[in-house]
Amino acid sequence: MELIKGYLDTNIFLIFLEEDISNSELVIEAANNGLFIPVVSFHTFKEVMHNLKSRYSKDTASWMRTLIWTMQGLHIVRREEIDTIEDKYRELVGDENDLPHVNAYFASRCDYFITTNRRLAQMKIKNKINFISPKRFLIELGLEPLDKKDEI
Repeated sequence: MELIKGYLDTNIFLIFLEEDISNSELVIEAANNGLFIPVVSFHTFKEVMHNLKSRYSKDTASWMRTLIWTMQGLHIVRREEIDTIEDKYRELVGDENDLPHVNAYFASRCDYFITTNRRLAQMKIKNKINFISPKRFLIELGLEPLDKKDEI
């Protein structure tokens, strides 16, 4: 059986850090248990590090980078892979900062784009991407999610 690929949006890691226990944390645990192939891009690292360094210590940012790098089966979409898609989806993505994530999703041929970003999930690109919340993704994996609101 081939594992599904799930693109993990930046907010998954930020929620993991900010909440004691969350569906985002359970998604990361599911990845570390080999239940799906987690996918991030170089842009994910850039956003997570920028966000954490501005709100937390360098040590916290470094810890998060290590957590991401050591996820079981992690697939990292390189800048070169994203650049091959260039502007193909630009007109369907209203926020320039979301475009690298969208391109990484397509470059890595993901099955799901796991996010809590309602704004992104409502952009014109929504008809081409399989957006899913952490809660719904856990259900898709056959796991029991927490009864917390994280729907997109």
